[in-house]
Amino acid sequence: MDHQDKADTENPAGFASSMRAVGRRLSDRFRSNVVANRSLLKRRQSFIKRSFRVRGWRYLFLTVMVVILVAVVLDNPVGAYRHQWPADILRWAFRLTDIGKSGWILVPTGILVLAGFLIDWSGFKARTRLVMAKWVAASAYIFLSVGISGLIVAVLKRVIGRARPVHYEELGAFYFQPFSNASFASFPSGHSTTSGAFFAAVAIFFPSLRFPALVLAVWLGFTRVLVGAHYPSDVIAGVAFGAWYAYFTALFFAGYGILFKVHENGMPVRRPGYQLQKFLLRG
Repeated sequence: MDHQDKADTENPAGFASSMRAVGRRLSDRFRSNVVANRSLLKRRQSFIKRSFRVRGWRYLFLTVMVVILVAVVLDNPVGAYRHQWPADILRWAFRLTDIGKSGWILVPTGILVLAGFLIDWSGFKARTRLVMAKWVAASAYIFLSVGISGLIVAVLKRVIGRARPVHYEELGAFYFQPFSNASFASFPSGHSTTSGAFFAAVAIFFPSLRFPALVLAVWLGFTRVLVGAHYPSDVIAGVAFGAWYAYFTALFFAGYGILFKVHENGMPVRRPGYQLQKFLLRG
């Protein structure tokens, strides 16, 4: 134990006072960074021409039709078959299905965003600040896409109250009991929403990975069917909603010229350069 640690141990009041001082400095820095970022966004908003519109509504309508078709055609047969999946497939499904939990995505991205608001940016060179801003912005995009879509679905599934496959024998595939317990929270799938949002974000950042990202999102969602937690329509709805929300969030960022711009076809695409440096230099 060094001299300072010993002094702090022997003087709890002094240690508490030091911690309060550190807390005040971090709080002041957080507020200062929030104000600076708000000013940055206002300048970006005036700099970027917001001449685009959301074009995902047609896709959303088509998704609803697909979900209804899948529910009518597949949900009952899959519900009846749920105890008969091959053991090897089930083993892999149980190993992979929890990748759809959002914690492993939200915790690191949330920490990066929080760190971005707590550090003193003035001590870094302009180029370093630019790189840091890109990382914080990318983390914020993924955090918002996964986090908010997951929160919306968590509320929706309790409001809808669809019985999970565990109740199939007694209640069937289309029994609803809103505002009940977790076994009546099947539609849509939260794990699938996380997979859809995350892999859609990957596909927007890296267009060449669109097909493998789609395959991974659907496969991870389908593991929820294999383990008996959801019906196929729950998974399709979750993946589609998560992907749609990631698209919508990318358009929001594109409106400020951060991370993305809007292509002629209405899709958000990654900006080759974020053009943030001259704004950061003013900070």
